[in-house]
Amino acid sequence: MTTLTHSAEASPVADIEYDYEELPETSPLTMHLIAGAAAGIMEHSVMYPFDIVKTRMQVVGSPSSVVYSGVTNALKVISTTEGVRSLWRGVMSVILGAGPAHA
Repeated sequence: MTTLTHSAEASPVADIEYDYEELPETSPLTMHLIAGAAAGIMEHSVMYPFDIVKTRMQVVGSPSSVVYSGVTNALKVISTTEGVRSLWRGVMSVILGAGPAHA
């Protein structure tokens, strides 16, 4: 029977802690700016429909205005009555501001 042993001295890489959420310290500033801008644009693009729903649910109108029973109901009603693309109406202005803001 053979027993394998592992010592920390045999592997100098074992002592290095890697953070997968950060770019290496040697990365140029432009890489950090591009990464931040891309992350901000993706976040705002994905969450924009939920922001639309939140805004519409916060609007207090007359009793005859549309009342949503929840987020999924609001997404369904908006996409069926106005079309799915209406959930992203106006997203370009948010994207244009998100890139520089997150960079």
